[in-house]
Amino acid sequence: MIISLVRLPADGLSFRHQYVSGELDIKDREFSFVEPPLVAGRVDRVGMEMRLRGEIKTNLLAPCDRCLSDVPLQIGLPFDLLYAPAEVSGQATGEIELHERDLDFAFYANDQIDLDELVLEQLELGLPSRVLCQENCRGLCSECGADLNAGECRCQKPVDPRWQALADLKAKLDTQEND
Repeated sequence: MIISLVRLPADGLSFRHQYVSGELDIKDREFSFVEPPLVAGRVDRVGMEMRLRGEIKTNLLAPCDRCLSDVPLQIGLPFDLLYAPAEVSGQATGEIELHERDLDFAFYANDQIDLDELVLEQLELGLPSRVLCQENCRGLCSECGADLNAGECRCQKPVDPRWQALADLKAKLDTQEND
C-alpha cells in the first residue's frame, strides 16, 4: 500500500489496510502468515518530515530455533516513525552508518511512503529473538536430523575422540560385569 503525501491534509490522515493473502512478498522471510496483517495508524506532517504512528496486527508462523517446527505467534506491534524526504539525506542510495536515533527514522521518495516496506521491516524487528515450540525443546539430532521431541533417534552417535579412551574403558567394564 502506498501513502501519497501530495495532498496530505493539514490535520493529517488516518489509514487502515487489511492485507490479502499474497499481497506482501515474504518469500525470503523467516515467517509465514496464518492471516495477513492489518495495519492502522496515522500520518502527520511535522515540518518537512512525516510522522507515522500506528499498529500492525497479525498471526504468523515462525520456525522453532531448535527443531524447525512451525510456532504460531500472535503479533501486535506499535510503531512510531519519522520519514524525511530522500533528497534531504543527501544519500538516497548507498551505505550509511546508523546511530540509535536512526532506528526510528526513514526516508521517503516521490512524495509517497511504501507501507509494505514498513510492515515487513517492523515484523522482522518485532519477532522474538528466540522462537521455541516449547521451553524444553530437544531440537534435531546432529547426525540424522530426527526430531528428538518425537523420540530418540536410532543412529549411532560417534564418540568424540577426546572421550574415546573413557568410552573404551566403560565398554570393557560393561563386558566384565556381564561375564
